[in-house]
Amino acid sequence: MQDGGDAQLVDGRGQTVGQLFKDVRYGLEYYQREYTWTRRNMQELLDDLTDRFLDQWKSGHERADVRFYRPYFLGSIVTYQGTVTYLVDGQQRFTSLLLLLTHLRGLLSANEDLEEDAQDLDHLIRSRQFGSRAFTLDVPERDACMQALLKGTDFTMPPDASLSVKNLWERGCDLAEDFPATLRGEPLPYFVDWLLHRVCLVDIRAHDRDNGWEIFETMNDRGARLTPLDLLKGFLLSHAGQNHAELNDAWREMLSGLAKAGAHPSDFIKTLLQARYVEPDTPDHEKIDGSFHEWVREHAELLGLTRPDHFRRFITDVLVPFANRYMLIQKATTERIPGLEAIRYNADNGLTAQFTLLTAAMSPTDDDATFISKAQLVARFLDLMLARRMANSAPIQNVELLPEIMRLVPAVRAAPSVEELSKLLGREVAQLGHDFSGINTFKLRSDNRKQVRYLLARMTAFVEGGNENPDRTAEYLGLQGIRPYEIEHIWENHYDRHKEAGSEEQFHNQRNQLGALLLLPKSDNASYQDAVYERKVEYYRGQNLLAALLHPTAHQRNPRLRRFIAAHDLAKLATPYGESFPPSAIKERQRLYRRLCELLWNPAGLGFALPAGQTTTRTPSTRAHYGITPAQLIALGLLKAGAKLSTTGRRATQYAVLLADGRVQLENGAIYDALSTAGQMALNIPSCNGWDIWQVETENGFERLIKIRKRALERGLLS
Repeated sequence: MQDGGDAQLVDGRGQTVGQLFKDVRYGLEYYQREYTWTRRNMQELLDDLTDRFLDQWKSGHERADVRFYRPYFLGSIVTYQGTVTYLVDGQQRFTSLLLLLTHLRGLLSANEDLEEDAQDLDHLIRSRQFGSRAFTLDVPERDACMQALLKGTDFTMPPDASLSVKNLWERGCDLAEDFPATLRGEPLPYFVDWLLHRVCLVDIRAHDRDNGWEIFETMNDRGARLTPLDLLKGFLLSHAGQNHAELNDAWREMLSGLAKAGAHPSDFIKTLLQARYVEPDTPDHEKIDGSFHEWVREHAELLGLTRPDHFRRFITDVLVPFANRYMLIQKATTERIPGLEAIRYNADNGLTAQFTLLTAAMSPTDDDATFISKAQLVARFLDLMLARRMANSAPIQNVELLPEIMRLVPAVRAAPSVEELSKLLGREVAQLGHDFSGINTFKLRSDNRKQVRYLLARMTAFVEGGNENPDRTAEYLGLQGIRPYEIEHIWENHYDRHKEAGSEEQFHNQRNQLGALLLLPKSDNASYQDAVYERKVEYYRGQNLLAALLHPTAHQRNPRLRRFIAAHDLAKLATPYGESFPPSAIKERQRLYRRLCELLWNPAGLGFALPAGQTTTRTPSTRAHYGITPAQLIALGLLKAGAKLSTTGRRATQYAVLLADGRVQLENGAIYDALSTAGQMALNIPSCNGWDIWQVETENGFERLIKIRKRALERGLLS
């Protein structure tokens, strides 16, 4: 673009993700920093995209309807044209979008009806020019890592790998765990359409390299604007009347302490306001996320800010004390603090939303011991909820759990004592929608390796602790900075040695059952992999006690272990298998693991006061985002409780039963709340549209559930 003379101006163009990525290559300039996004950064991007998309998508929409969804602005990038298009600024977001597209391609390719959609993404992920193929962000050192993520294969990290490559691999692996389960089913192709054609960025096109550097400097180094934190501070101090110097010092010391603890001060302010002052399901949450300083100004009376002394005390008696508590729970996410270990486990499982509920439990009048006890109860409740959901293959992502957490905020906020909080959370535990029965059919899949590791690590540490050994949970989980432990398959990967399993598909299914897995040091795991069981079990005897249980000698020569087994009535489950490990042993071991989970996460042992005479009650859950559930079709008489379902498509047919509450029970007994989850588990694929994958026999022959639902919509029976 030119003005009246020859001087070139900066050209800013709004482009969709699809336009920015299609058949183009981007290079990086030397002054670009490493790719540094954390798991939390990626989660926040996923949460933002998911929330905006699901606000508009409804079950039963046509894909053409997506063109009318509201667009979403993701920010800007700076580029200039050289031998390739150089990405001057914005590589963090751009790289993360490339990882997301790569993951989406894998999910789409698992569904035979979406293979063309998967192929379309190839042109956004890679391009072919002059006979060579390269990734859209063309950085040679990243190629091997990106190839592995694209193909879904393992990647051996080079010893001299850069920080960018390490983070690239970690974020790509995190996506398998953190990509919202809500989007894996029916909404998946709609979400992809929306991401490509309704999510946009502004491409600020510099006219050459030097101009790009100037823009980069200007956007990152110059003219620092006032942040919401600065504006909030100005508002509070301007109304404080006096003691400005002391209040300013207190403010600065608070921000410094939060930063040293690893907490972003803005996150603290947002969390505090949402946890202590805002009711669920109000627009206030979005306002606080965007401009919390304005929200405070508009709601000063709600915060008790009506006189100068109120403003002073809000800093000294509210913000500072709460910040000190917040610093402690932030530290607890990365280091062991006695009593708050569950906070670290929740953080490792990606539950950033725990900060809101933990902050809701805080009170300025609580002493340190009371605060620790309350935080412990909240963190343990969330850990219990996560563990049960893991065991039942239910979603554990922030976007799925945040509504439930926000529902609890007012009640937790109002609990005045540890005893009242224990009773409140005890009532909630009794109404949780899942127990540990799902362990009976739980297995390792491509998208739950971290969850399998978590359950194995906690059980292993529990058995070790029950035998008076030190707590090594953090070590087993790899929270010491390295991952020295790996998942071990008791059965070696040789079908010809395990024909008793049945077909080859049944062999792989049984080999990946939780009962056929252990946690071992990485070096030992690598050396044992191909050995037959008779040799392996000798190695297991010298490993952790959960592995050693398989060897008869471990029982004979360990009185502590025998006392542990007797104390918890495990004799019929903790059976040694010295010479062989048949399919029946896997089932028995599966039952042992279920019992260990029930002991480890026993609500009474965790400090919860369950209602008298009440045990855990399964409450079927439904996906609020979907709007339409099988239970509605059963109520209308369009589907029958107990109806036999079968899968469609080229894969081997799987069968299930539709329960009266709309849940689906597979042949192996596993029960799932959503059609899509049931389809994924039955077919062992990472995503599917459950409405389309399941069919039922009717008077007109076999019909897909999606057709029955469509008729109900057309007749106006469903809204």
